Amino acid sequence: MNIRLAFISMLALTLATAARADDADENAGPCASLVPASAGGPVPHDNDRVLLRFLGTSNYELAYKGQVILLDAYYDRGPRTRAIGLMPDQVKRANAIFLGHGHFDHMSDAVSIARRLGIQVVGGPPTYTELLREGLSSSQAVSVTGLGGEVFQFRGFKVEAVLAHHSVLSGPSLGDFHKAIADEIGNPTPEQAAAEAAILARGTFSPDVITKGTIAYVVTFDSGFRVAYVDSAGPVTPTMTAFMKSIGHTDVAIVAYQGHFVQETQIPPTLALIKVFNPRYFLPAHHDEIAGTFLDLGLEPLALTLREQMPAVKPISLLYRSAACFSVHSGKQLQSDD
Repeated sequence: MNIRLAFISMLALTLATAARADDADENAGPCASLVPASAGGPVPHDNDRVLLRFLGTSNYELAYKGQVILLDAYYDRGPRTRAIGLMPDQVKRANAIFLGHGHFDHMSDAVSIARRLGIQVVGGPPTYTELLREGLSSSQAVSVTGLGGEVFQFRGFKVEAVLAHHSVLSGPSLGDFHKAIADEIGNPTPEQAAAEAAILARGTFSPDVITKGTIAYVVTFDSGFRVAYVDSAGPVTPTMTAFMKSIGHTDVAIVAYQGHFVQETQIPPTLALIKVFNPRYFLPAHHDEIAGTFLDLGLEPLALTLREQMPAVKPISLLYRSAACFSVHSGKQLQSDD
């Protein structure tokens, strides 16, 4: 076989393999598919299976009984940050958006999605103010304090808001850290800077985000299965402690692992949140790079710490658009779509 024929054969094999992969994903069930439920991918419709899909940074989608809720909405992360494989205009299905707080890297795509789909967006007071500033109607923007009694009902589950606290940095300033990153990777081009500035503008820098604007959400299914979500690893609040004392434990905790610059100072606040949620499974969030702001933070040190201090908790690390499914009745992770 000559070189030209060999190349053509190799190309044909590559295309056939890619086609089989596409067909396999197209025919895959909700748990195996890499197509987000919010982008038209398969959604669990049975009464037992809940899907949690990682969509980069602290974005997750929760799908259950044909419903989809979005936890944070920051999909277009700019030209220098690793693509998730999902852009905001691809989101075509969601019942509601719950925002942990109103910084740009948590809410920048919430308004455009909510206006297009006609759904509500829930967040703390400064997040609510920012949603209105960006043009979302008061009928779609929902403000919560997280101080109790704020419950959102869906078919088969409810979502409760609990006051959390934003991460608190010590040591070198954020500006010094950003300068150090720029020294290593270089500054953005004018075009890149303009795109990043547009994303940055779709968020709030109100100081109230720290103590009043960061909200954890606890999802409780009719079966008693619970999922906790918090998108910033700040100190455990008295409100959170009291709430968790009243329910005892969760089954899955999605907790941020970002804010500090190295694992030595990041593990303690993240671990404290995992401990208060007392889950069977831990899914990390906010551990990946945002160009010029954060670097990728390795998960191995946190997983080792969990193995030493909380051996009953199983960490699950998902790649972008991968999902973990759980039985809301047995509480166990489901390994297939069967």
